[in-house]
Amino acid sequence: MKLQHCIACDAVQYPPRELCVACLADTLEVRETDAESGELLAVTLLHHSHDPAFSSRLPICIGLVRLDAGPSAVCFLTDGCAAGTRVRVVSQPDHAGRIVLSASPAADRVAASDTEAS
Repeated sequence: MKLQHCIACDAVQYPPRELCVACLADTLEVRETDAESGELLAVTLLHHSHDPAFSSRLPICIGLVRLDAGPSAVCFLTDGCAAGTRVRVVSQPDHAGRIVLSASPAADRVAASDTEAS
């Protein structure tokens, strides 16, 4: 996943901004980042959307994920995501071509649960 990095202090930030949130430098670059996993901090259901494309999909489960790279991001959630668990995050275009983040339970978390059940 591509995220914005500060050249001055190496902070990673999301969403992109004009200045670094850590040191206020304007020396920022977007580069590939290992940000495909994180911890799901909170979960909520969205029961209303102003976007007609979502009207048939309500309620929509969304959550706040603290990415291992540092920043937190709001993500669409798949089934099986619960606050406090590890998730995998992917970026993909939505129905309008905008990049959105989606999270699903991390494979290593599922594997650990399967092992504990045995």
